[in-house]
Amino acid sequence: MEDESSSFSGSSWFNRLFKKDSGILEQEITEDAYNDLKRLLMRANPETRGDKVILRLPKGEVVLSRTKLKVVAPNRREAEKILRNLHHYSLPPGLWPSYGLSYSIKRSAMKIRGG
Repeated sequence: MEDESSSFSGSSWFNRLFKKDSGILEQEITEDAYNDLKRLLMRANPETRGDKVILRLPKGEVVLSRTKLKVVAPNRREAEKILRNLHHYSLPPGLWPSYGLSYSIKRSAMKIRGG
């Protein structure tokens, strides 16, 4: 009996020591939530591929599809921080860096016409 408990706690310790800290959070969403999140994320000029909205941040990435919100980061703590701070995109862009968010400035190709 004692051997079983010690081997169990030993393997538990081993699993905790070598367990990878998953930095992926996924949540299924409704159509209304998709529309609200898309409107919010579009303020940061994300990449769009069909129905997918991909926002690249300094410490992670947010991928929004019609059925799922996915946050990918180096570890779970950073992913949770990104998820918590997403609503700050509703604030003026000058405040975003203080919450670890960023925005990309997309420049269209300028055409120079000679006359």
